[in-house]
Amino acid sequence: MIQNGADTTFQKEIQVKSTDRVREHGEVLTAKREVEAMLDLVKNESERIDSRFLEPACGDGNFLVAILERKLKTVVTRYKTKKVDFEVNLLSALASIYGIDLLEDNIQLAIERMFEIACSCYKDSLKSAPDEDFKDIMRFILKKNILQGDSLNGIDKIIFTQWTLVGYQFKREEFSFSQLNQQAEIMNTPLFASLTNDKGENVFLPQPLKEYPLTYYRKLGEL
Repeated sequence: MIQNGADTTFQKEIQVKSTDRVREHGEVLTAKREVEAMLDLVKNESERIDSRFLEPACGDGNFLVAILERKLKTVVTRYKTKKVDFEVNLLSALASIYGIDLLEDNIQLAIERMFEIACSCYKDSLKSAPDEDFKDIMRFILKKNILQGDSLNGIDKIIFTQWTLVGYQFKREEFSFSQLNQQAEIMNTPLFASLTNDKGENVFLPQPLKEYPLTYYRKLGEL
């Protein structure tokens, strides 16, 4: 909304749902203007379909939604003329975004917001709504990626699924959040400096808790 030459779009955003939630959980939601400004600092990565993002205190999904919208713009630009390519890359975009929050209602709302955005993008691009099987696949991925938990004190209980797209198939591996923390710690030790890939970049490869065979993207819902 434009009023007196000023953009007041962001003034109506709710950043505090209740004083009780602020007092008990320190919950203050980030406004869209700040979200977009922060993502602009990593603009190329935020628009790359398979770049992975984790928001460890995601609230009801303001960052997750903004990242998804950027990724889907790339999907539409590249793949809207071929349904199978569009579908598998839309799933890849969803599968690259992760979130954790203490509050169950936030998790449910974040999942629903992302699901609705993906469905709307699908319908606008392919001129038909996604079928129920594809909706089930999107929800399956979102429920594996957007999790209720304590990202400070409960990391051993949080299990993430890493999705790797290979052609039209997904490789699925499960890791604990504590393994990701271990990765960060190792990368800051002198020992880690000797562990490099063929490009001379530091790498750390945790072992998955569980691995699944390559699965055709349209079969993911059967899991």
